[in-house]
Amino acid sequence: MAFFHARTALYALLALVTITVFTGQHLVPPIDRDESRFAQASRQMLQSGDYVTIRFQDELRAKKPAGIYWLQSASAALLGDADIASYRFVNLLALIISIFMLYHMGLRLYEPAIALAASAAFASGFLVLAESHLAKTDTVLMMLVMIQQWALMRIYLDRDKACTKPPPHWMFFWVALAAGILVKGPIAPTIAILTLGSLLLWHRGGRWVRLLCIWRGLILIAAICLPWVMLVTIATDGEFLDIAVTSDFLAKVRSGQESHGAPPLTYLALFGLLLWPASTLLPSAVLHVKAMLAYDSTRFLLAWLLPFWVMIELIPTKLPHYPLPVVPAAVLLLLWSIERAVTLSPVRQKLYLLAQYLFLGLGIVLVAAVLAAAVMFGGQSVRLAVGLALAALLLTGLALWQGHYWIQTSDYVHLMALFIAGMLVHFTVFSGVVPQLARVHVATGVAERLASSASQPTAIAAAGYHEPSLVFLLGRDVLLVDSQEAALFLAEAPDGMALVEARQQDAFLDLARRLGLLLAVPEQLSGYNISKGQDVLILIYRREMFDVTSDNE
Repeated sequence: MAFFHARTALYALLALVTITVFTGQHLVPPIDRDESRFAQASRQMLQSGDYVTIRFQDELRAKKPAGIYWLQSASAALLGDADIASYRFVNLLALIISIFMLYHMGLRLYEPAIALAASAAFASGFLVLAESHLAKTDTVLMMLVMIQQWALMRIYLDRDKACTKPPPHWMFFWVALAAGILVKGPIAPTIAILTLGSLLLWHRGGRWVRLLCIWRGLILIAAICLPWVMLVTIATDGEFLDIAVTSDFLAKVRSGQESHGAPPLTYLALFGLLLWPASTLLPSAVLHVKAMLAYDSTRFLLAWLLPFWVMIELIPTKLPHYPLPVVPAAVLLLLWSIERAVTLSPVRQKLYLLAQYLFLGLGIVLVAAVLAAAVMFGGQSVRLAVGLALAALLLTGLALWQGHYWIQTSDYVHLMALFIAGMLVHFTVFSGVVPQLARVHVATGVAERLASSASQPTAIAAAGYHEPSLVFLLGRDVLLVDSQEAALFLAEAPDGMALVEARQQDAFLDLARRLGLLLAVPEQLSGYNISKGQDVLILIYRREMFDVTSDNE
């Protein structure tokens, strides 16, 4: 494929990705917990004008630096702060830039056609598309790491041509690294250090490292990062950094934080699902690992991928998005092997084909899980959810068909068709099935009930159900209290509303009776809390009157 045609196809791919992700970002309700916390904190930053400290309602949110909140606030200022899609738009831009960057990195390794295929494989990956739908840090971090690693790759590969004068790529490296620190703390520099360390060990020498202009780079990092660090330290009397380091970062390293622990090799076990359909190429890539070590380009990709992957496997806390910063390297390595011949014995050839079909068939596992979710959580939308899940299953069949022809013929056209079909599968899941999982979107149901109410409460308290999506969707302060505090709240706020989870109801009603509260018959809303993994029943209480004499009788 000519370079011109590859670039044209790249723009078509970017247009398709934009349409699919943009649609999903508007249709999927806010997801608990991280996304809703990020979006609400960004909204409060925009509304308060305080761009130094980060808060979720009145609580200091010292989980991540301010970078992502600045980006989301800017997006919300342009697009409106009410819709969750405004905060997600940052990730759509980050995804588009990431695809473009991966294509250009691919051009250093392959001919344009294969670089395009690598971009399509990356853009169709389950993990990449899932994270791009959410208003979180990880897609933006991935983009910044790609820019950082692209600059480092250019310096490394051109080291013999630029031994006297540093190329301008060093500045891109350090600026992207500094921006990565402002988005998610130590992850970007950790990847850079691990990559550099691996390359230095391989070459047993590193004169080329001076091309990074380390001292100038450290000055750049200080100039970009230190102002906010100093301001937030002063504003919170050191509390922000203390919480960020001890309660967030070190807690994840020491143990499985917030019940997110998992054993080593978890990510390796999930690799086929997280990168599907590109993971179909994994058996071919494994056969060519030794050959990868013979080339500077693939050696660089291995240095980017493997040390960080080993690190996150060893860290007790496991979350699905942790591998995302090294997914581009994994995809580029997968595509590296597709034009290399494989000579195997008849028995090994059969095992090789079996492995390819097994990884290809993981798409059925993904869609089967989606179909099960549609049945379990569809609620009043179960028919539509199941219908869309079956549509995703049909598209999976198309992907498997094209994957089969790719395995049998190695025809580039079928490979591209596999990736496009995979993208359509994920589009149907994220934009179709997920919005119809009514039982999961509990806070959406509460917000809809409130919007349709004839009288709006002056204040709202929630007992037992404290998910951040509730705060974001209601668009107002919500007192997050226990059952007794909810009763006291209604005693002091005659026109207020108390959202009481069924497990808190008995204690709430007991104190309400002792206070002499007369309560209207509550509305009920049931669902499933995905954060806690349990069914919930929300009772919406309003006060009818307050008997001031009841306590004196």
